[in-house]
Amino acid sequence: MKILTEASLDFARRHITSFYDTDFYPKPLEYRALWYQWDDVKKYLLATPLAQSFVGQPRAVAWPKARGGFRVVHQLEPLDAIVYVALVHSVAAQIGKSRMGPEVACSYRILVDRSSFFAGGSGFARYRNQCERLSQKYKYVLTTDISDFYNQIYLHRVCNALDLVAANKGVGSEIERFITKLNNKASQGIPVGPSPSVVLAEAVMMDVDQHIANERFEHVRYVDDIRIFSDSKEALERCIESLVIYLHDAHRLNVVAEKTAVKTTADFMHEELQNQYQLEKLDFLRSIEVGNQYAAQAHPDDDDEDHDQYGNDDDDEDERSLGERLLDALTRAHASGTVDLAVIRAIIRRAKAGRISDVALFLLSNIDFFAPAANDVVLYLAALPPWDDRDLVDVLRNTCVSGMFDKQCVRVWMEWLFSQRAVFLEDKVLRDFVYRGQVASQALGTVTMRNVAWAKAGKAKVLSSASWDRRAYIYALSILADDEKEHFLNQLLQNSALTPTDRWVAKWVKAGCPSEVPPTIPF
Repeated sequence: MKILTEASLDFARRHITSFYDTDFYPKPLEYRALWYQWDDVKKYLLATPLAQSFVGQPRAVAWPKARGGFRVVHQLEPLDAIVYVALVHSVAAQIGKSRMGPEVACSYRILVDRSSFFAGGSGFARYRNQCERLSQKYKYVLTTDISDFYNQIYLHRVCNALDLVAANKGVGSEIERFITKLNNKASQGIPVGPSPSVVLAEAVMMDVDQHIANERFEHVRYVDDIRIFSDSKEALERCIESLVIYLHDAHRLNVVAEKTAVKTTADFMHEELQNQYQLEKLDFLRSIEVGNQYAAQAHPDDDDEDHDQYGNDDDDEDERSLGERLLDALTRAHASGTVDLAVIRAIIRRAKAGRISDVALFLLSNIDFFAPAANDVVLYLAALPPWDDRDLVDVLRNTCVSGMFDKQCVRVWMEWLFSQRAVFLEDKVLRDFVYRGQVASQALGTVTMRNVAWAKAGKAKVLSSASWDRRAYIYALSILADDEKEHFLNQLLQNSALTPTDRWVAKWVKAGCPSEVPPTIPF
């Protein structure tokens, strides 16, 4: 049975178009070229063995965690991202059916539809409700989570988990081999950022849920956060010993010592569910959700709360404008000193949905604090009306000069924002920021400003560059005169050093970078 099919590849295209290829990077221009020539891309992927279609290692950036420290997050080569989604699509439904019920495995319930892997958001509201229910039923709770979960997953354990549930028994081995190539032959770790990794992580945890249930405990789990309940403190102390041994023997995983404890459910409720900060959070989240028809659009995150857990509040006595309330809520979130991504993302996404500029200056002035939500901050800025851009230039320039945009996660998104707006590139400081950055950002800025000299100089660098940089130089050729562009691209397309993705980008540029897609491409 073939693992990659036309249906799974079409799903991958719809998924990446509707959502993202990774949570942590802007979507690259290559997808426009691939979608334009989608029939050719599919024919190539269906005819080429997976080992030969692999492109290269992902891009990586250090992303700050809300509670301190960093994690390494990834963006796959576009062709690899399509294959990754399609491979996991072939087994996702079976994983969803094989998991324990939503009252136990709360996170990311899998229900594959036309373009999505998941149903009902991240599941954090369900997790919270189950914790409250079991806290009222039992006296004690064991809290723990797994150390560096995604990076510590052994790929052969992924293969084993998939072989247990998949109708096609070859899919586990193919996914293991594929991710091993992504990891440059390392047998440990799955990419952080792409949504297929969430599906695979849930597959790995299926037998862990079964182990806890076999020990006769009630528990709930949200990704790698585990809460086990009992009326016996001693029983829970024995349980953690058993769980630690099982995780080590079955998966070579470890728990985080400082996050592992047995406590009373009363203390647990106060510390995690009903403390003053949590209650204040509920209060001001409700205050910004008045009449918010956009709440359902919140995107899931792999280790933080979703704001879709909070219901709407009918109290509309606050006569302040929504912008004032959003700014007040953001100021209070900042004053708490805690980077609560649930709150911060809820506020930013509400402002983005309404194109409300009131919070822009505060976000930029405190971008170091808000860096864990840098992607949301920049997507919000990009959604503001164009007449707001010029008002932001001064604060953007000053923040840039201060070095506050130099953190990797902020830089990659700010480069993307500046490179698409002429009003930003007209400022020397912001323009220099872009042209000191990634070649892809420089190429986007070149096309935006019609910088023909940069594009001409880039012709000499096409073949000496590789992957992302090569395709960026090719894209910049789109602003050259047709004769010059076509002459160069015709010669380039005869070069055997080009990868399939290079060729599709070159053909797309030669065609004029059309944004529309041929009518034969399925939706």
